[in-house]
Amino acid sequence: MSLKPEWIDFNGHLNMAYYNVLFDLGCDEAWEQFGFGPAYRERTGHTTFAAEHRTRYVRELAPESRVRVSFHMLDVGPKAFHYCQELRHEDGWLPATGEGVSLHVDQSGPRVAPYPPEILERLNAMLKQHAGEPVPEWVGSRMGIRK
Repeated sequence: MSLKPEWIDFNGHLNMAYYNVLFDLGCDEAWEQFGFGPAYRERTGHTTFAAEHRTRYVRELAPESRVRVSFHMLDVGPKAFHYCQELRHEDGWLPATGEGVSLHVDQSGPRVAPYPPEILERLNAMLKQHAGEPVPEWVGSRMGIRK
């Protein structure tokens, strides 16, 4: 992915908000594999909402940067899943990490609702596929001021 000129702030690097845009765009392929999206929402009245997302800014990105985003499934429950992501510069270095929890939501409430069996099966298949990968040391890390 290439950065858009309007994403660059007055400091000459990617504005913090657009790291999250990149992480969100990076989820699109995974969501497609799971069967989520506008057609799913229209057909079922269910969708996904972000319950939490944490971004760690490791190194700034310059305007001409090209990046890729990974997706690693960490845990799956009946109504939510926990995942992490890495943003990688085309040269291989790490500009940012992301960690999130996504909820399955029945929009008639709205309220959190169980996944249908076929979606839960896809989520668990990815969890099984990623089970052999190491969990990054920054997942679940405490936020605070170092003294």
